[in-house]
Amino acid sequence: MLEDSKIRTFLAVVEEGSFTSAARKLGVTQPAVSAQIASLEKIIGQPLFVRGTELRLTPAGETFLGYAQRIQKAYDLANQAFIQ
Repeated sequence: MLEDSKIRTFLAVVEEGSFTSAARKLGVTQPAVSAQIASLEKIIGQPLFVRGTELRLTPAGETFLGYAQRIQKAYDLANQAFIQ
């Protein structure tokens, strides 16, 4: 199941360019970020990142990024409309 925390974690990794920096930004540990991404990749059935000296998105990750951004935007709009 796609959850808010998984989407948020994925977007933080993309934005920060590393699992460690994303963990710092989210206020969690790097292993927690790794676990969230591994869970997301299991749900999707494909790797989202090429891990190496430079972290980059796979083709599936590039495709998922567009969906993740739209999902996060919808969460943000719903929160603005209903959560005070």
